[in-house]
Order: sequence, then structure tokens, then C-alpha cells
Amino acid sequence: AQKLVLIDYSRSSGKHRKIATSFRDTSLKDILVLACSLLKEVLAKPLNLQDQCQQNLVMQVLKLVLNCLNFDFIGSSADESADDLCTVQIPTTWRTIFLEPETLDLFFNLYHSFPPLLSQLALSCLVQFASTRRSLFSSPERAKYLGNLIKGVKRILENPQGLSDPGNYHEFCRFLARLKTNYQLGELVMVKEYPEVIRLIANFTITSLQHWEFAPNSVHYLLTLWQRMVASVPFVKSTEPHLLDTYAPEITKAFITSRLESVAIVVRDNLDDPLDDTATVFQQLEQLCTVSRCDYEKTCTLLIQLFDQNAQNYQKLLHSASGITV
Repeated sequence: AQKLVLIDYSRSSGKHRKIATSFRDTSLKDILVLACSLLKEVLAKPLNLQDQCQQNLVMQVLKLVLNCLNFDFIGSSADESADDLCTVQIPTTWRTIFLEPETLDLFFNLYHSFPPLLSQLALSCLVQFASTRRSLFSSPERAKYLGNLIKGVKRILENPQGLSDPGNYHEFCRFLARLKTNYQLGELVMVKEYPEVIRLIANFTITSLQHWEFAPNSVHYLLTLWQRMVASVPFVKSTEPHLLDTYAPEITKAFITSRLESVAIVVRDNLDDPLDDTATVFQQLEQLCTVSRCDYEKTCTLLIQLFDQNAQNYQKLLHSASGITV
């Protein structure tokens, strides 16, 4: 499976591209179809979790699917470090596979059925499915495809046990960010499940921010999601409510209060202070400032309240310290 994405630098780039294009057009789709059919068989006959050979086989099949979806379809050699900007250029000849609801259902079912090491790979595949180029579908088809993705998100958040695994948690955060990268807010609000899903995502984000010591690198993707959602509000033409004016202030409050509360915990338990990582803090604040603008009044009220409260506490500590006799 790994050879699908390896480059032989002994060949010229033109020669390599010609070989890769031929492989894409003659074999890659068949490999993906075969791998998916094998995974369907695994679901039909439950995996023996005690059998390491079975687990390893399923892992390799999942990696095979992921490498198919990660294939450099148009020779762009995209920088994987900028994965939040990535669009998967699925060939038009694969369109029928992606139009079948069973394809997405398969990987959501695999996530819910497998232990963390395997479910993480299923989520990684779903990240790529969520990143499929928009032009692969007509507008009605795209709406239906997005609806199936949102249903999958709802199911995961309603059954969040698997998200306690850091690998699953990280991939799910990437998945959420990719949804907003590839779809417009106006399209998201038209999905029937949107009101319930945005509530679940908000609660998930708030819980994640409150547990700041757990998988801190994944918070970037959650803040990216909310930043892009809020930034899109002025351009939404749909009459359906986006509900961001309800949830964005809650995200802002959770971020600010959790960071203030982390100080005492860091001092008490002698932990590494996340606020010392100035590059990450600056990046998060840049993202948060967009989210906080969704409701200036609530954000300003919160900041003034917290500032006054902490200033009063500081004054009390100064007075109590000055009253101590040596």
C-alpha cells in the first residue's frame, strides 16, 4: 500500500507523471473498489479482536484505501503540512463510488465497530472523503453527499466513547475542519440535521477547550472550524438560521475562562504552562478574535467582568501580603 504514494527519484518527473497517470487510469479505481469490498466483508463477519493476524490484515486494507484517497491525482504534489487547505482531486470516473451512500456509511460503521488503532484509520479515510472536490457532484448530489457526512458527524457525537482516544479525537477534529473548508456555510445550514449538529459540535468544542491538557494540537482544527464559520456569516444568503450568534459567544467564553483557570492548575501540579508556547497562543488568539466578533457586546461584557474579578483578587492578595508581619 505504501508504494502507491512513493516517488522514484531516479526517474524524470515527466516519466514518473506518465507512469502515475497510467496507474491512476487503469488500476487505482479497481484497487479502491476491491479494498472497500473486503472491508464490507469484515463488517458482515465481525472481527475477532483477539486475533492479531486479522487486525493486521484489516489495518493494511484500511491503509490501502487511505493511500488510494491520498494519491496525487493531478500531479500537484501538495504539501501535506497544509492539510487544512487540501482538496482531494478525485477522478470523474470514480464518481459512481462517491454517489453511493453505502460508501460513506461503510467507513462510519467501521469507525464505530473497530478498536482505536483501526477506527483512527477509518476516520482518516473520512477526512479525505470530506475533502473531495466540489466539482465531482452536481448541486443536488453535493447537498445529498454533505447531508450524509453531517449524519455521520451527528452519530459520532451522540456516541462519543471513541473520541476519548487521542488519535480518534485528532482525526475527528481534522474531519470537522475539512467540512467547512470544502463546504459553504449556506450549504451547511440547509442540511436537515444542522441545528442539532451545530449544538453537538459546540458542546464538543467547549468540552475540548475546558480539557486543555488533552490533545492540545487538535484544538487548532476546532478553532479553524469556528473561525471560518463565523467569517462566512456576512455572505450567507440562506434564510435558515446559522445559530452562530448563539454558540460562538459560548466558544469564546470557554476558551478565555479555561485559559485563566489553567494557571492555578499549572502552578499547583507543576505542569508545563501552555501559555508559554507563544507561537501557539498567538495563532489561537488570531482564530479566536474572529469568533469573538460574532457578538461584540457579549465578548466585551465577559472581558470586563473577568478583568474586574481578577483585578479584585489581585488587590486582595496584595493587601493580605502587606499585612503579614515578619
